[in-house]
This record gives sequence, C-alpha cells and structure tokens, in this order.
Amino acid sequence: MALKDVTKPVMLDETGNRIVDSLDAQSAILQVMAGTSITSLYTNFKQLHDLAESGYASRILSIGDQINVPWKDVDNNNTEYVMPFDVVHFGDVTLKDGETKPGIWLQSHYATVASIQFGNAEAFYSATAELPAGTYYLTLGATWGKATSGKSYQFTLTQNVPSGGQLRGFVGMPDVVPENWKVSSYSSPSATKAIETVSVSEGTAGTDLGTMPINGATDTTAAYPLNCMQHTGYGNNRWQNSACEQWLNSAAGKSAWWTPRDVYDVPPDQLSSRSGFMAGFGDDFLAILGKIKVSTAKNTTCYDGSTDDTYDTFFLPSLEQMYGTPQIKGIEGDYWEYWKQALGITSPAAYNPTLYDAYKTYALDAKTSEQYLHLRSANRYGSYDTWGVGGAGYLINGGAAYGSGRCAPACVIC
Repeated sequence: MALKDVTKPVMLDETGNRIVDSLDAQSAILQVMAGTSITSLYTNFKQLHDLAESGYASRILSIGDQINVPWKDVDNNNTEYVMPFDVVHFGDVTLKDGETKPGIWLQSHYATVASIQFGNAEAFYSATAELPAGTYYLTLGATWGKATSGKSYQFTLTQNVPSGGQLRGFVGMPDVVPENWKVSSYSSPSATKAIETVSVSEGTAGTDLGTMPINGATDTTAAYPLNCMQHTGYGNNRWQNSACEQWLNSAAGKSAWWTPRDVYDVPPDQLSSRSGFMAGFGDDFLAILGKIKVSTAKNTTCYDGSTDDTYDTFFLPSLEQMYGTPQIKGIEGDYWEYWKQALGITSPAAYNPTLYDAYKTYALDAKTSEQYLHLRSANRYGSYDTWGVGGAGYLINGGAAYGSGRCAPACVIC
C-alpha cells in the first residue's frame, strides 16, 4: 500500500513568531539608530527616548551603561556639572492616565550637590480657630528618651495665634532635656518667621490642650487635637508628605518649590536657600522623562501600612529597588539588576553593620567624599525614621526625617 502523502510544515508557528519578532526589533532599532553611532546615542536624548518607546532598549543598552547629563547649580553661579546616570533597570512604567509604557530606568551615579531634609519636624498644634494669648499645657502620652509618659508641660503665649496658624516645638524631644524645649507660634503652615518663641516648663497651669500620643495622626479625643510625638520631634517618614519629593520634582526657584501637604506640615530648612532640583536640567533631558507611578508603603504605627501611589519624574529608590532586604516584599518596585550585579550577591543585601563597597556613593561636587543617602522607604514600625545608605556602604534604618541628607535620585526615560 502506498503511504499517504503528508506535507510537513516548512516552519513551526512559534519559530515564525520568533523570526518576526526579531525582524521587528531589528527594524525598530535601525530606525532609532539611523545615522547614529553607539557612542553618540548616549548623548542623543531624543533617540534614547525613541529607543525606550520601541521596547527594545535592552537590545542596545546594557545594565551599568551611563548617560551623561548636564546639570547646573543655579544657586551657586550656575556652576556646571556632568551628572552621570547609570542604566539600572529595564521595565514597564505606569503613567497617571493608566497607560503602560516600556522604560529605561536611570539612577544618578553621584549624590546630589544639595543636602535636603526628607521632611522637617512637624507642628504639634493646628489652630482651627484663633487661639488667644494665654497659658496652655499638654500631656505626653508615652515615654520616649527624655520625654516621660504622663508628664505635663506648660507655656505662655503673649500674642494670639490666628485661625490656620500653628504651634511648633518639642523638636528632638527624646534627646533634648525638657528645660530646653521651646514653643513657637506661626501664622500658617507656610510661614517661616515665628510670631514669637516661648519657654516650656513642667506644669498644668492654664488651658489643657490634651495628650500628645507617641504615634497616630492626632489625638482626636482632645478638645484641641494634637499631632503625635514622633512627627513633632523628628518629622514624618511618609514619602507622599516629604519635602524631598517636592524638591526633586520641581524646577521652581528658592522659596517656591514647596507647599504644605497637611495642617501640621512645616517648611524645610533649605526652602529659602535652594531651588528645585529640576531647575538644573535642560528642557531636552526633562522632555524624555516620564511622570510615573511610584508606590511606597506607609508605616504601620501612625498609618495603616497600606501603599501610597505618587506620580514622580524624579524619585528616591526604595530599599527593595536597591536590592536590599525589604521590610515588605513586592510593594515598592522590582529590584534593580544594576545593584544585584554591583553588590555581587545572589540574595538581597543585609542591614547595618554589614558593609558593601558598591553602596558607597560620592558627592557630585566632591568625588572623594562619601555621602549618606536618603531612600524613600519608611521604617514600617516607627513614624519618623526612614531607610538610608550610610556613607561607609551600609543599609540603615533610623535616619530621622528632619535630618538633612543627599540622595542619588532615579528617573525613567519612557
């Protein structure tokens, strides 16, 4: 019997799909690079953007490649720097309208010229109506260093605090003896000049403002709701509320890049001396960057531990993105391959006191000076302290939000 004639397919479907994909990639890459050498591609921002949009950037660029970007210190005679950005990751980003795009993820190789507070120590009282001049006291809700649970402290205002004004004080309370605590009144959250500053003493004379809790947004049972001790003493570790997030994402000049995020917010100390970070870049570089969704976990002591989504052009890396052992996994972004390769380890980095030379980061304006770097990840179990990278090359949890520090910000070409 003659065998039945069976026609064998010339090509399997999956093989054809791979070839088509390869040809599409080759066509897209050639279009982007037409007339451009590999070397010049690293300085051609428009073509870098086109390459990112093609989805094939990882076929041309490698993790660890550097894009050199001009940056001017507009606050110091327009001093010019070349700011290298390392390619740290390839992956999709989400824009505010929900669109998903492929991106080339970059991080500054050097620390910023400026040291900025993550966020200043907050006000402890916000005036919902005018607060008349007089004597007031409050009680501490917990023992925290030199602050003792149940003790009350009084102060006397000689001038009225207008509606919308603030009382700020008790800054650094765990480390400052009560005799040196002060209270200052301000006309609004944006005010930088105090109405007056008065001394504090132990006692219960005058009007009771209530109890200041160690954590929690406010003591809502008080007649005069008070902010918590940790935010008052050392600031707020929530990225969404941070001064650093506003500074990185503004091109405004001195005194113009910050606005209060809530009634307890306080201007950062650097507001009047520093312009927004983006003021130093040219429009050609800023035009290729996306304003992307950045997810950051809140702490579990003052907030509910859930996630905030901000939409940022520049942002601080998270603990997990730096290939550090996360406090909560899979919330604050994928780890960046750059850091896994640079650290030379196969599991996420341990915390202080373990040292990693790769984490050492030097200043853009002083390339032999090791710098402490802010990260955006909050300590999950406290409301004032953030994660950071110590100058010697270690991951540390315990940097008070009100402490000034440099950063190595990230951005995405998309």
